Amino acid sequence: MSATDHHDCFAKVDAMLAERNTRLTFPIVFSEDMQRKPMIVTEQIETGRGKKKAVGMFASFCPFCGASLAKAMGDAA
Repeated sequence: MSATDHHDCFAKVDAMLAERNTRLTFPIVFSEDMQRKPMIVTEQIETGRGKKKAVGMFASFCPFCGASLAKAMGDAA
């Protein structure tokens, strides 16, 4: 189980989004802690040779209420 499984904001937001035929997605990412976290979509501003590539960002706090997702996992253990 992951932090998003133990935090009900994601289920509540998914229910609201379902009314608009939309849902949250969580990418599969192999990290040290093997936990699923919400990804914040980013894009590269300038493209071309020598330009830095865009990086992925993953939330460690709930983007909807601000609660710590790591704490949600610790509470479940």
